[in-house]
Amino acid sequence: MVLIIYLCYITLLSLLLRKWHHRFYSLMITGCNFTFAALMFFCVQIQPNMTAGDIFAAIGSALYAAPSAISFQGNTSLFGPDASYVFFLMSLYTVRTVLALFFREIFVRIRMKWRMFTRKTIYLVTGTRNDAGRFIRDLNRCVPYPAVVYLTDQVSADLPLDAYEADFSFLSRLQNGKNYQVLLLPADDLRNQQLLLELEELGKRGISLRVTAFTNNELLRIENMVFPHLDLYLLSQEQMAVQDFLFQNRPLARLRQLDPPPAPGHIFRPHAPFSLCIIGFDAFAREFLLQTYENTSFTTASGTPALDVLVIDHELTDKKAAFLSDFPYFVQASGLQWLDAHVPSDALFQALSARRFHQILVATQDTEENIHLTLRIRRLFVHGTTEQPTPQLVVALFHEDPGAAALLQNDDNVILQQVNQCQFTYEKLIERSIDRQAEALHRQYQHNSLFTPQWRELDTFTQSSNRAVVWDIPNKLLLAGDISSLNEPEREVLFWELAQYEHLRWNAFHFARGWLPLMELTPEERDHCRLKRSAEKRHACLVDWDQLNTLPQQEPGLLKRYDYENVASLFEARKNV
Repeated sequence: MVLIIYLCYITLLSLLLRKWHHRFYSLMITGCNFTFAALMFFCVQIQPNMTAGDIFAAIGSALYAAPSAISFQGNTSLFGPDASYVFFLMSLYTVRTVLALFFREIFVRIRMKWRMFTRKTIYLVTGTRNDAGRFIRDLNRCVPYPAVVYLTDQVSADLPLDAYEADFSFLSRLQNGKNYQVLLLPADDLRNQQLLLELEELGKRGISLRVTAFTNNELLRIENMVFPHLDLYLLSQEQMAVQDFLFQNRPLARLRQLDPPPAPGHIFRPHAPFSLCIIGFDAFAREFLLQTYENTSFTTASGTPALDVLVIDHELTDKKAAFLSDFPYFVQASGLQWLDAHVPSDALFQALSARRFHQILVATQDTEENIHLTLRIRRLFVHGTTEQPTPQLVVALFHEDPGAAALLQNDDNVILQQVNQCQFTYEKLIERSIDRQAEALHRQYQHNSLFTPQWRELDTFTQSSNRAVVWDIPNKLLLAGDISSLNEPEREVLFWELAQYEHLRWNAFHFARGWLPLMELTPEERDHCRLKRSAEKRHACLVDWDQLNTLPQQEPGLLKRYDYENVASLFEARKNV
């Protein structure tokens, strides 16, 4: 009977503590074993009519006898025959806990070596110990008993990880026949770029490598790289943080809340553009601007661009020049204005009061300054003289700040966006659902062409283009609304309007990566319908919708038809789900 009670007790306890860190888990189980044993001894000593002194003496005796019984040194004859099994199980777990606490590194290395020998898939992780620790904990939550190798220059006992720790020479020991999931978390220098080159050489030897790598954000947008022997997904901390934000806060969704719904059979066109103010113009703010630009490629009811941006920062001249050098299209882009002003200053607050903003991003490099400035801006709209409605305030946090949460988290108009504390999760970095959808989209293109290469043979720019199509699906659904009641002619009209939007989105994707229109084609290019010069980052299709028919193409209307088919196939696929 005692054994059954103990097994039920330990099972319930294991379920309650399953998400705890393994050290605390082991200590808690050992402590609870001790408590259970003490209760057993106390229960057999308790008698009716005992005085308080007798009870305290019984408690002391039970606490003294419990550890002795667990180590097989006490008298267990007071209990039934199954009590020996209970104390034996307690002894085994106590020995395991001691070994785990004092010889944990050896224990982990032996366990991970065994897993590396028996498992088909091995996870290789680099990056800071804090980042790697967050990912490995989530990995253990999603994958039972994974084989994990943490590659580092320096082993530390201060923050032990549930992984086999090795230096980077471990890469030379990778074997054919194993599947390696490689995660290169953010690094302070170009270390990840060097590791990608080393991994590419290993891929040439036939080693199966599926790699997710963080890189510099500007490098990711401007440079075009090819790693044909890697199943590679490149991203940056800034890109990941902005995508997390836009997934929940799309500008189009905000505009649809403010404007009446469109007429049936037509896409949504807002009466006014999405108005954004960016305070601070460093890496995160630049990525925020570019992704917002890509997410507002639709037009207003009057046909104008649907994004209006004011950028405010001090010493803005050099930052603006660098940005326009990388993304030259924005030199002539309408709706983008600049204000060189100190943060904070009278000029800044006057600019905020003078016009209506749907959203204000506060993203200086100083987290504390961002919090204080947000509080001032909130007071300006709530208690100040301006009659403008309170915009959505987005606060960039570059380190954890519990005080910011206490001050701002209860305001529905304020969103605290962590930038450097990214969610390094198995779902985002290993499962990569967007990446799988983009690869499936590419297979559709392959089906229509005999000359389209395999996914991993594509350059990083083309892979990003496919991902952007998948990322934009919610926008198309918001623009179209419910189409279930439309007849075929009405659906045709709607799809052609969406095709125009898709062309503008495609344009925005290229402009946000430094491309420009190709204004003059050579006779040879016209004869062979070659419309782009990749080395120059120029494309003849980067023009308005109506100008597409003037370009050389294999048959009239083919370029517009591509956009139409992309849209129609999306809704056809959803209809068949």
